[in-house]
Amino acid sequence: MSKKNIIIVLIITLAIVAIYRFGFLGVFWMTTPGDGELSKAEVELFKSVEKESNAKSVYREPKYNISAPKDTLAYRIIVFKPICTKNSDSLKIEAQKIASQANSSLTLHKNFVRLEVFYDCSDEPSKVFSFYRSSLKE
Repeated sequence: MSKKNIIIVLIITLAIVAIYRFGFLGVFWMTTPGDGELSKAEVELFKSVEKESNAKSVYREPKYNISAPKDTLAYRIIVFKPICTKNSDSLKIEAQKIASQANSSLTLHKNFVRLEVFYDCSDEPSKVFSFYRSSLKE
């Protein structure tokens, strides 16, 4: 075999190995839904909730398809590792305040009929408070 043929076979072999080895990245990139970025209003709301509740972090679910969800869903705000030593009534009042802020400051799709505030407590069992958007004050 000539030197030119060896180089061509080597390049083809390396390309096949690279596609086999890293092809999943392309499939993952192509199949990951868009629209997962937090809006400025969400970032501001989450920072204020994090500060008020002394939480480690605050994030939301669903992660993707926020602007056009296919089903009727709940928009869930997850408060991660807050101090949950308060009683359930005061946590519910705080959750209702967070849900009202979210309902008034975020422009959510009409398919999000409920807002849920999920406290993922470190020292007690986790708590979920659910509110229908129609019942929250603007």
